[in-house]
Amino acid sequence: MTLKLPKAAVSMQEGKIVEWFVPNGGQVVVGQKLYALETEKTTMEVDSPFAGTVTYLGEVGTTYAVGHPIAEINT
Repeated sequence: MTLKLPKAAVSMQEGKIVEWFVPNGGQVVVGQKLYALETEKTTMEVDSPFAGTVTYLGEVGTTYAVGHPIAEINT
């Protein structure tokens, strides 16, 4: 399953990955905190919608457009 940068607010166009909470290649469960996302107005923690092995496609400190693929979770 591909995770894309979510649209956290109506006016949001892009966001920056601040931190990954699960190591690349690590296991994640549904609802576990996966990464921190910084927008124009706030920083929030995003939970994993899937369980499986995480492979990063996005890098910490990089800004991505809403909808850009940022990770794969192989179930």
